[in-house]
Amino acid sequence: MKKIIVIDDDQDILTLVKHTLNREFEVGFADTVSAGERLIALGDFDLVILDENLPDGFGSELCQRVKSTQGKENIPIIMLTQRKELKDKLNAFDAGADDYISKPFEPLELLARVHARLRGSSAASSNIIEREDLKLELTSQKLTLVKDGKEIEIGLTPLEFKILYQLAREEGVVRSRQDLLETVWGKSQNVIDRTVDQHVSKLRKKIEGSRLTVKSLHKKGYLLASVL
Repeated sequence: MKKIIVIDDDQDILTLVKHTLNREFEVGFADTVSAGERLIALGDFDLVILDENLPDGFGSELCQRVKSTQGKENIPIIMLTQRKELKDKLNAFDAGADDYISKPFEPLELLARVHARLRGSSAASSNIIEREDLKLELTSQKLTLVKDGKEIEIGLTPLEFKILYQLAREEGVVRSRQDLLETVWGKSQNVIDRTVDQHVSKLRKKIEGSRLTVKSLHKKGYLLASVL
């Protein structure tokens, strides 16, 4: 399992990031520059998510030190910060940051960018998932159907979009109801299997014009597959 270090002093952000990542990754947390630096020094990790404004210093300065450390210079670093000014983004990239996300952020976009960075893909490509004639834009949670050269927007609820994202992210992989419950609703939510079925049924109807559909596999779950 890939290891991610998150350095941020905002407990609400830490809770949201943990919920977004901890199913797929081993995640370590720190709330200061010094604590994060100690955590980074302890051992191997695959990616860092780093706030800029921390109680004892700036994330960009830590980023620069990590990128200057032999053996760690190729570790991807994503800045996740309240700062939105162009000068702040340029400063982060000058320090060696690989990506920059402004708060408040969309959890699906963060997850997609983490996957993209671990694959070595660009930030721009990580915001869009294309499967056959469907295009998912993660930041806006917008779904479009590409037909005859035109893009037709399909209105989905946030839950429907998240279900479709989970199915589209790993094309051809069967996702169980329990899996979708945990990734879409969260482990702490009291939701029954039937709820997943109802949302999938509505989603399936909304994408009927596509070359893809959500298929049900008895006692296994769902997958995104071509219409026969």
